[in-house]
Amino acid sequence: MASYYYLAASMPMLTGPEQAPPLTSIQFLDTCRRFMPDKQYLGLAAAALKPENSAGSDEEAVPYPPLYQNYYMWECSLRNELVKLRASEQSLSADVYLRDGDDMFGTAAVAAEAVSKATPLEAELFLNAARWQLIEELSAGHFFDMEFLTAYRLQLQLLERHAMFEEEKGFAAYRSIYERVLEASGTQFPVGGENV
Repeated sequence: MASYYYLAASMPMLTGPEQAPPLTSIQFLDTCRRFMPDKQYLGLAAAALKPENSAGSDEEAVPYPPLYQNYYMWECSLRNELVKLRASEQSLSADVYLRDGDDMFGTAAVAAEAVSKATPLEAELFLNAARWQLIEELSAGHFFDMEFLTAYRLQLQLLERHAMFEEEKGFAAYRSIYERVLEASGTQFPVGGENV
């Protein structure tokens, strides 16, 4: 496996899921592009937090790094567990929304904990912390290789996602939806926004 000593050592340190991103994904990928062969770069660039298509299903098209393949399976399992919980709350069948993939150990507990959070923001922060922890575990022992760079890319995307959260705007949107639900059900909205 190729080593990228200079490239890995030149990256700013990532300390946790709530720090400000020290650089953008575009800057990171531009830097990586200069130091790695096209095939490895394509796999790194395709490694995204949200599984859009099946990682590794077409090995010739995109050579996903092994760390990303493991992350992808965990993320699909987590999303399936979230779908099951949300569908059951609405008395719906989850089958139509489930992605292909195996159940991964621990994702049911992570999903249940996220759903139990008081606000959508708390749930998202919890899920980001769980994703960060998984990436840390998958990248243990990797320092200057493609697995390290893949972990860095995923964690950088988590930081960028976290930086987009704006509590006031999110709460205003949540309150607006909550008011519409209450109005549709004929329930009075609490004065002053208590219990929202």
